[in-house]
This record gives sequence, structure tokens and C-alpha cells, in this order.
Amino acid sequence: MPAAMPGAMQPFNHKAAICILVALAASGILGANLGHSQAIGAYEIDPKASRVEIHVFRAGTFSGLGDDHTIELRRFSGTASRATGGPWQVHVVGESASLTVLDPGLSVSSRGEVQGTMLGPTQLDVARFPEIEIKSRSVAPGKAAGSLLLEADLTLHGVTRPVEFPINWTEDAKGLHAQGTKKLLLRDFDIQPIRKFFGTIQVRNDFDVVYDIRLSRHD
Repeated sequence: MPAAMPGAMQPFNHKAAICILVALAASGILGANLGHSQAIGAYEIDPKASRVEIHVFRAGTFSGLGDDHTIELRRFSGTASRATGGPWQVHVVGESASLTVLDPGLSVSSRGEVQGTMLGPTQLDVARFPEIEIKSRSVAPGKAAGSLLLEADLTLHGVTRPVEFPINWTEDAKGLHAQGTKKLLLRDFDIQPIRKFFGTIQVRNDFDVVYDIRLSRHD
């Protein structure tokens, strides 16, 4: 975003938030679907058929001067396996450096500036923390039909927190399909929302991770 725009800093913080959210979404979907499935074996995330996005929002008295942002996690992988009579084991890893700013309203140079700040040492610091990791703890039925609740450990920016991911899922001959949205907080992962001009322009602490994941059976 051009330097003259006060909201330029918002995208930076949003990206960090997005990165975290994106990785969580992918992991949550995978674990929940498999946990409820009757199938025995192993599944892998199909990255070409899957999508993880993070939505970050502006706040403050002059929030109209800033921008909401959409970020996509381009590279992530995951596996889920289960032996007969045993629990599902889910492990998902996302590459922090693959977070990409999609905002069509920004120029190419502005998107590059926002992305560079997001991945840099003051935000995600991908040189020190190149991966976002999720490890499942348990999977339980959700309140609605076709829903699950995945409890997992999420590691982002060097901080590990327990997170519950809601998932709506279906199973067919091709494998598993999981969808959901999870709200996360930047400060939970030691990421401080950026504030400008005495807080009149700032990034909200909360952000949404939206995931649409396809899992294929791996024989």
C-alpha cells in the first residue's frame, strides 16, 4: 500500500494473522474428517483441490483509510492415518513463506510491500519460523449432523496453543471433503496488532481462517 496511506501497516499485521489462520484451517479439516470416518488407512491432503484463506480486518476511528485483506496459503501438506482399532493420527505443515496477498485493489508494488513486511522479522519472521504446524489431539462429533470438532496443537510464530477447529465434512468414493471457518487471535501467538496514529487506524486482534480441503486415500 502506498506510503501516503495510513492503513498501509494494517496489511502487514493481517498477513501474520492470516498465515497462522491458514495453516490451522488446513489441519483442522483433515483431522476432523478422518476422525469421524469409518475407513481404515491413510489419507493425504490434495493441495490442487484444496484452498486455505485468511481474512484480516481493519479497526479504529479512521479504519476507512485502511483495507481489509485476503491472504492465501499456497503450500501446505498433511497426512492422516489410522490403524484398526486405533485413533486417527493427523499431522499438517504449512510453509509460512508461501502466504500470498491476493488483494486485487492493491497495485503489484503495494502487494509486494505488504507481503515483504508480513514475512519479515517484525511480523511472521519466516527466517526463524519457516513452518506452521498442527498436531491432532482428539476428534469429537459436533452438535450438527455432518460436523466434527478437532482439538489440536497449533504452532505459529514459535508459540504452541491448543485450538478447536469446527468442521463440516462429507465422504465419497474420492475421499474426504472438509470445510469450515475458525476465528483466531493474533496476541495468542505473540503477534501484536499494528496501531497507527494513536489507535485511530489499527488491525483487529481477531481474524478468520476459511478452509476448503480435499483428502485423497493413500494406499
